[in-house]
Amino acid sequence: MIKHMNNLMGKLVWVVATVAVAGTVADAASASKSTPTSAELEPLATQAQLNDVAAAGDGLIAVGERGIILRSLDGEQWTQVPSPVNVMLNAVTFADDRHGWAVGHDASILHTADGGESWSVQAYGSNGDGNPFMDVLFTDAATGYAVGGFGMFMVTEDGGRTWTDLPDPTLSERGVHLYNLLQLGNGTFALVGEMGLVATSPDGRRWEILDGPYEGSLYAALPLGQRGLLMVGMRGNAFRTEDLSEPQWQAVPAGVEKPLFDLARLGNGQVAAAGRSEKVMVLEAGREPSPLELSARSGGVTMDETFTALLVWKGQLYAATDRGVQRIAALR
Repeated sequence: MIKHMNNLMGKLVWVVATVAVAGTVADAASASKSTPTSAELEPLATQAQLNDVAAAGDGLIAVGERGIILRSLDGEQWTQVPSPVNVMLNAVTFADDRHGWAVGHDASILHTADGGESWSVQAYGSNGDGNPFMDVLFTDAATGYAVGGFGMFMVTEDGGRTWTDLPDPTLSERGVHLYNLLQLGNGTFALVGEMGLVATSPDGRRWEILDGPYEGSLYAALPLGQRGLLMVGMRGNAFRTEDLSEPQWQAVPAGVEKPLFDLARLGNGQVAAAGRSEKVMVLEAGREPSPLELSARSGGVTMDETFTALLVWKGQLYAATDRGVQRIAALR
């Protein structure tokens, strides 16, 4: 991978097609391995590029470059835990307090059954060419979905003991990168990705590609009410609809012109949006966007900071960044 792109985009780095196709000698060698190599325990792991952070019971789990997995019980002190892979990890999710999954490059899928203290490999290199998974979603401890590069989409119905390709060819035939998979308030599935992809499904298995408002990459989305969706992407582009079944897209001013990588609901109708900018913007229907005061940050947010993921936990807003996880704001 290109170092600068890794630093810029974290879990969303994989948007340059020439990199995805050609890769590097190191990528090719990694993809050809039949078994993964464990991550090294690093003294500066807490300052590494981290691409996602999730709540896990009474603590937090963050994942990122070189297979690094960090765990915290208070959101302040972070400890690296052993990881069975040394490739970029892009997303992490938990179905309950104990059962979680992390996904990343070389089609890696990891599982924990103890809240993130230990991890095992459920899949690795299954696509044979090093394509990465970019997101993972579990609707319960048994049923899960992993999406990624070039339309890669796998499903499990047994907690990840077995993973199979999505039988519906709609997304694989399109062949674009799939970045964020989620459920709306009414349980409908939604998916956003490269080249303005917006897709919906009643069950996560039968997909329909919608006419979207934008031809650039869409990196993250957030449900609005029961049927609505807010999504963000390149150059600060943001769009919303109140009903994804019959979308009437509205452009949402975001106040920045750099990529937006994630969204988090703050409450009172407010949503935080962040990405390749030192600003975290507050979006609220009917109002102009405004920067969030980063008054509670636990690290030095610099002018070239990249926020790759946002999480609201215990009244605080946390961000996974290219310099570790930071507590960046206290919420009223």
